Amino acid sequence: MGGMDGPPPPHPAASQDDPAPAIGLRVAPLFYRLDLVPATVPALQQFVAAAGDVSDPRTPWFVGDNLITYGRNCGFLTDQRFVAAVLAADPRDSERAMAWRTHTLCWAAESCRGIEGDYVECGTYEGYSMAVVLHYLEGLPERRCWFYDLFDPTPGPGIGKRLGAHAPDLYDRVCRRFAPWPNVTVTRGKVPEVLAAGAPDRIAFLHVDLNDAAAELGALDALFDRVSPGGMIVFDDYGWTGYRAQKAAEDAFLRRHGLPVLELPTGQGLVIKR
Repeated sequence: MGGMDGPPPPHPAASQDDPAPAIGLRVAPLFYRLDLVPATVPALQQFVAAAGDVSDPRTPWFVGDNLITYGRNCGFLTDQRFVAAVLAADPRDSERAMAWRTHTLCWAAESCRGIEGDYVECGTYEGYSMAVVLHYLEGLPERRCWFYDLFDPTPGPGIGKRLGAHAPDLYDRVCRRFAPWPNVTVTRGKVPEVLAAGAPDRIAFLHVDLNDAAAELGALDALFDRVSPGGMIVFDDYGWTGYRAQKAAEDAFLRRHGLPVLELPTGQGLVIKR
C-alpha cells in the first residue's frame, strides 16, 4: 500500500531494454481444480489476456501453480543454473508451472549441504522434483538419497489419491530416471511401513509429498527424530486448501516439538529442525 504521498509508480511492462537476461524459464499459466469455481474461469482468462505475455520471465507477473503475483523479481526464472536444472529434467508445462515450488526445494536442499545426514523424499511419484534438485546440485555425490513411493497405489487407508502417471511400470521408469546417480536408492512401498525396511539413520533434508494425512504423520513419526539439528523438512501439500487435514496433523505434531511451520505462497510448508 502507498503512503501519504500516494502509491509507487506502476512497473512498466518488460521490454527488450530490460536489464534482466533474455534467457529464462517460461512458465505456463496453469491452475488446478477450477472446476470447483467454474464462474471464475472466464475472468481469469480475461486477466491473463490483458496482462500480456505472463510466461515471459522478464515480466513483473508470476502466474501459475494457483499463484498470481505482481512486481516480484522471481529471480529464479532467470537464474541460469536453476533454469538449466529444470530443462535437464525435461519438464512438461504442468511441471514448469511449479517452478517456484521447485526452486524452494533446490534452495532448501542446497542449504542443507552443511548438515549431517542423507536426503529423503516420501512421495516421489515420477521423480521430477528431485531430478531437478540433483541436476541443480550436480548429483549431490557426497550424500545418499532415499526416495519412497508406492508408484502404483490401490486406494485405501493411508494412501493418497491415484494420479495420472501411476501405473505398474512407474517404479521401473523412475529407477531409470535416477540411474545416472549411483547415490540414489528408489524404494517401492507404503510409507511409513516401508521405512522400517531401510531408511537412513541421519537426515539433512526431508521432502514429504504423500497427499494423505495419515501417511505424512506416519512419516514424521518414523523420521523426525533422525533429522539433524539445522536440517529442513518441506511439506509439499501443507498450504493447499484441499489438504487441510495434513496441515492440522503436521501443526499438532510439530507443536509438540516446539517448532513452527512457515507456510509459503507456493502452498508448501517449511520447518527447520532445532
